[in-house]
Amino acid sequence: MLLLCGASGELGGRVARRLSERGADLRVLARPGAAGTAAAAAPGAEVVAGDLRDAPSLGPAVRGVQTVVATATAMGRALGGEALDVRAVDGHGMLALVDAAERAGVERFVYVAYAGLSDEAARRYPLAAAKRAVERRLERSSMRTAILRPDQFQEIWLAPLTQFDWPHGRVVVFGHGETRTRYVAVDDVAEAVARVAVAGDPPAMIEFGGPDALTRREAVALFEQVSGQEFRTRHVPRPVLTAGMRVLRRPRPHLASVMGLAYFADLADAAWTDAPLTELGITPRGVRAYAEGAVRGAAV
Repeated sequence: MLLLCGASGELGGRVARRLSERGADLRVLARPGAAGTAAAAAPGAEVVAGDLRDAPSLGPAVRGVQTVVATATAMGRALGGEALDVRAVDGHGMLALVDAAERAGVERFVYVAYAGLSDEAARRYPLAAAKRAVERRLERSSMRTAILRPDQFQEIWLAPLTQFDWPHGRVVVFGHGETRTRYVAVDDVAEAVARVAVAGDPPAMIEFGGPDALTRREAVALFEQVSGQEFRTRHVPRPVLTAGMRVLRRPRPHLASVMGLAYFADLADAAWTDAPLTELGITPRGVRAYAEGAVRGAAV
């Protein structure tokens, strides 16, 4: 029995479909109002009610489970306008899930963090603090753990949500925009999570990205070439990102976290590659293929 937490999200829904297609004995945790979405993502799965913000609801969800797969995050919903606190969901809530799983005798915990996560970042913005706290808790756990750290998602960081508004030819470049990121496809991350979830003995830590190492400026140039239009760019300097992390940390933790993610990604080139994906038997999608598909889809 596998319990998936996050099946109603973009990444978790893709993981749920893959595990369901593989015939996994799957249970999905669904918060109030999300049961239908979770069930649709995983046909045939058992749907149990629960919420990371409601610790007592997690005990029944993990009972009889061998492996917990945790992809849940409040970031997407918070950026979409929901009144969600990253600290309550990604932090306290996920820690409560780890505690409940350990008490229930769960054998393995598969957790999705993100590439480049560091203690310094954890001191600066809420999402990093939450994710790093969960990683440290898992390091002390009696369960076998597998932590996946993907780089920035193509569908998020090369999209209007993070001010890479290619449909309107407007892009914000954070910081200098000259460090190289391994933008990775959400589908490739989902496939990696699904394969690790059912693997016999996966590594304790898997940090990876896509096949291309591109700066944000280079990503702009690629999209200009594919779309046939010239983009207008504006810059958000590092001092502005730093101030945003500090000022928004308490009132808008999700926005402070976006600024923190952008700031730390601007400090150094990605030190990871797509090798972990290829080792799992996955052929990762490059940024050009993503751009061509996105532009073609928008033209339909």
